[in-house]
Amino acid sequence: MKLVSKFTLLCLMALVCACGKGDVEEESYKYEAVFIGDSITANWVKASKGHPEFFTSNNFLGMGYSGRTTADLKKLFKVSVLDENPRQVVILAGTNDIAQNDGKYVSNEEILENIAWMAAEATNNGIRVVLCSVTPSKGFSWSNSISHPEKIIVELNKLIKALAEEKGYGYADYHSALATVDGALPSEYSSDGTHPNQTAYTIMEGIILPILQSYSAQ
Repeated sequence: MKLVSKFTLLCLMALVCACGKGDVEEESYKYEAVFIGDSITANWVKASKGHPEFFTSNNFLGMGYSGRTTADLKKLFKVSVLDENPRQVVILAGTNDIAQNDGKYVSNEEILENIAWMAAEATNNGIRVVLCSVTPSKGFSWSNSISHPEKIIVELNKLIKALAEEKGYGYADYHSALATVDGALPSEYSSDGTHPNQTAYTIMEGIILPILQSYSAQ
């Protein structure tokens, strides 16, 4: 009987340890998701322009950097995403590359390479990736010399979607939900034709939230 009791006790201890380990692993995530991007992400978390409650109520972190390109976000990726230890990362970027914020032309292929690099870094660190289509715009108020950015955005989004499908990443198609037939971001969704307003963010939230929740439920 003593041997049986010791064996039973050891089994119970092992079970407790296994359960405890699972709890620690689940709690090791600081955030359910980190959203990284440019001013579109930065505005999303501001009460005056977006919906900060969307982030706080879902344990999301918004890391938006106004004016930054995908090359800039690569440099910020470790401190903004990896060090924050999220379960998932949402990458929305490319507008400022097309607007040539760094003072030079950046091809869609180069933008995709930067996005792919960030996605690979996340994957290598055990973080699930969701890529986003670039939101629509027919012109940038701060860089009006760019000809037909709406066409460039459409082509870039094709590349981003193909990358997501190839690698098995999630894909949030904001563009299709927000764009007019001619590729513009209409006035009901933006005051400047580029940056989404609160109405647009509500639509975007309806797209991204089920994608993130479906992974969380697995």
